[in-house]
Amino acid sequence: MKKFKYVFIALLIIAFSCEEDDGPVNGPLANLSVTPEVQDDGSGTVTIRATASGAKSFSFDFGDGTTGESLTGFIVKTYEMAGENNYTVTVTANGNDGSSLTETIQVTVTVTVEIPEEVGLLTNGSSKTWFLAASQPGHLGLGPAREGIDGDWWYPKWYSAQAFEKCGADISDCFCDDELTFSVDSTGELSYVLDNKGQTFFNVAHKEVAGGAETEDACYDFDTSGSKTVTISSVSGNVPEGETTGIQMDFSDGGFMSYYVGSSTYEILTITEDLLYVRTYDTMNADLAWYLRFTSAPATGGGDENLETIYDNLVWSDEFDIDGAPNPANWTYDLGAGGWGNGESQSYTDNPENVRVEDGVLKITAKASGDASGATHYYDDVTLVASGGATSTVEDFEGTPPAFTGFGGASTTVVDNPDASGENTSLSVAESTKPVGAEVWAGSFFDLPTPLDLNTYTSMSVKTWSPEVGAVVRLKLENKANADEFVEVDATTAVAEAWETLTFDLSAAPAFTYDRVVLFFDFGVSPLGDAAYTSARIKSENLYEFTYGRVEVRAKLPTAGGTWPALWALGANFADVGWPTCGEIDIMEHVGNNPNVTSSALHYPGNFGGTAVTASTSVPTATSEFHNYTVEWTPESIKFVVDDELIHLSFVNSTDTPFNSDFFFIMNIAVGGTLGGAIDPAFTEDTMEVDYIRVYQ
Repeated sequence: MKKFKYVFIALLIIAFSCEEDDGPVNGPLANLSVTPEVQDDGSGTVTIRATASGAKSFSFDFGDGTTGESLTGFIVKTYEMAGENNYTVTVTANGNDGSSLTETIQVTVTVTVEIPEEVGLLTNGSSKTWFLAASQPGHLGLGPAREGIDGDWWYPKWYSAQAFEKCGADISDCFCDDELTFSVDSTGELSYVLDNKGQTFFNVAHKEVAGGAETEDACYDFDTSGSKTVTISSVSGNVPEGETTGIQMDFSDGGFMSYYVGSSTYEILTITEDLLYVRTYDTMNADLAWYLRFTSAPATGGGDENLETIYDNLVWSDEFDIDGAPNPANWTYDLGAGGWGNGESQSYTDNPENVRVEDGVLKITAKASGDASGATHYYDDVTLVASGGATSTVEDFEGTPPAFTGFGGASTTVVDNPDASGENTSLSVAESTKPVGAEVWAGSFFDLPTPLDLNTYTSMSVKTWSPEVGAVVRLKLENKANADEFVEVDATTAVAEAWETLTFDLSAAPAFTYDRVVLFFDFGVSPLGDAAYTSARIKSENLYEFTYGRVEVRAKLPTAGGTWPALWALGANFADVGWPTCGEIDIMEHVGNNPNVTSSALHYPGNFGGTAVTASTSVPTATSEFHNYTVEWTPESIKFVVDDELIHLSFVNSTDTPFNSDFFFIMNIAVGGTLGGAIDPAFTEDTMEVDYIRVYQ
């Protein structure tokens, strides 16, 4: 891919305000001096050194909307805006007596950013038009912010973005025919035009911009005419490699991409010749991120196409016509809990109550198994401790409880002290629950109204009650506005089923703002016990594996909220190369919380999880009648079909994909998880029935 770079020569202009040298200013604070050093490598890095006699700390306003603090006066700032830009930097020295001195400097900084040509930068004078991926699930999605309400990349968050399928509904149909064109003029300037045919789909919170009165998201007449300039910059914050391109687009004059949430900045998550996947942040709620998926071609409908198969020779099948356990010549089992990274709530078994052949069909049943076990810990009296012994209570859970946010399957709430004895006789404590199926990094956090004072206090104590000796408790303090700023310290329990006080040494904590307390119990360990739900996952691995062909599965799907049945295939080299390198072919997936809509997907490097190649279709009787779910897999293409008619996804296969070697089948029902979602509290059990599976070549 050809890259275009903004290349400039860094210029440093320093304007010092003058102070008299014949005496201190504002008491003992005096002689503020600021020296910047701008890197000339295009990284945007500026090192600033500030000195002043009598200074306790230094505050920095970097002139780009961000600020910083330093006890020593030394700070490194990395600017993100591409090209050559001027910034006014204000440095304030804070004296021990409460006085302050301020110095202002000007810096000119160069940032070199590689711009993906697919945005439109093919050559000067070229253009590229993107269309909403109206036929794909997730063309509009709502998920956590990049730095997230839990503040770290403990799990692949945007995989769990909730998808809203808006095309086809009268109130939102204007959303689905938008055209977004990026162009480069003869001078190399990137511009953008949104053609939304005179109507804009508005988030209800922003309807006043269009003078709207609807009580939900709706289309309004809203003028978006005129070309906008586009500035490319690097994304700042907690952005792991592989989850984003690290590049964002800023549109001038209020420009936006199809869905109006007040934002003009879009982070590019994935970009290929055929896919543009972006994320933006709601200006009225920074914790909400909206996800938009675009393709390089207008959406085309299916429904009337018939599959002209090239495969007619039946080479393998299971007709499920012998009662009992599935045929051991065809099927083996995946066993265990957790869902392999999907945050699912079930434990897979080979029990007949979860998987059996009966009355000529395979029955995979998900069941509620009663009370879930796992690990429950309690904690109380979160307290800062100074080196001299002075203390400051952070939270004792005796008043209004803080708002807890759990992640990875764990949860926390305030309860009556279950063991008011020994080191802790208080009335109320926090209960942390980590059920079977939770991630090893599961935990919870609560935010503080004011930052912690780690200048005065050098450690934190927490009273804990754990069911066993040797449980690792991880304390993480974090800046809720910047997840890059944190400190983590571990402690280990020394007693079982009794209160003890754990102390976490914070003397080496970096000089950040800490206003979030995160606690992980049994860090790095999966809880043991009985899962709240059981199900089954059977597979043909090492028994039947194949390359290319037509696969037909006839099935009837469960209805319960939280069920997530799937008929799929995984690359047979999975054990050697891992996922997604091995490739994954999802013939059919269904979500009980979105009944009678089935989807198909392809996962492979560069397109997996939340950025997989996907499509969905309505099957009105999917949960009450049997339907045929088919994939036609050739060296040139992969097509997904329902009932031999509706081709709802066609993929161009090539030698560059993993879809040219053996795959094996998997059939299962997951419960909850990133796609299954909320589990119906009244759920008891539900079943997927499979009449047959056949392979033609």
